Amino acid sequence: MKKQIVVGGFSKEQREKELEKIKKKYSKKGYKFLNYLENGALKSVAVFEVDEAIIKKEKATNLILLGIFFMAVAAIMYYKASV
Repeated sequence: MKKQIVVGGFSKEQREKELEKIKKKYSKKGYKFLNYLENGALKSVAVFEVDEAIIKKEKATNLILLGIFFMAVAAIMYYKASV
């Protein structure tokens, strides 16, 4: 599956630095860099090839963190109501 990630920066040099950071970050996660589309300030994108299993794992992690957040909020609200 292909995934596009926005590369932000006002100048071309900023976008190139940001692209290098993004390439390093996502290659550690298992993404494979395909190409870079230069479209200007906030429209430039880096295209990566991603395995479906990696995307499912990331979504599961995000859902777990969201669940923990809501449980913490519920615990705080329960404590405040009982005091």
